[in-house]
Amino acid sequence: MLIILFAPVVLVAQNVNVLVLDALSGKPQSGVEVHYFCQSGTHNFLPEDSDITNSEGRAIVSYPCKEDQKIEFWVNALKREECGELDAVTFTEISSVGIISPPDGEGQMQCPTKISRKLKPVSGQIIIFTKTPSWWQSHFR
Repeated sequence: MLIILFAPVVLVAQNVNVLVLDALSGKPQSGVEVHYFCQSGTHNFLPEDSDITNSEGRAIVSYPCKEDQKIEFWVNALKREECGELDAVTFTEISSVGIISPPDGEGQMQCPTKISRKLKPVSGQIIIFTKTPSWWQSHFR
């Protein structure tokens, strides 16, 4: 009985499922680097970390932030760019309702919303969209 009382407490990791989809076709994007870091108010907390999406376009990120911090995600892929920009979010927002990044939101490149409008948020998941920039977008931003 005493062994149970003094056994170390095991903390369950809180994971976030980041799904990266093509903004035009909705197909999962493998090999995309998902970057993330914690922030609180106006301060960013380094180190920044990253993970690579698998063949299903998913990266499982162990939530590294404290309860009062938010986490910011962005993606990086060869020849592809993130659509819109996802604001920093809390673990509560992610775990309770899920997040779909607005592909036509503020950011370097806006994308069509045809695919994103058909999706429903899934608790514990963030969906981020990418696409290959058009010639115009790659030369005149």
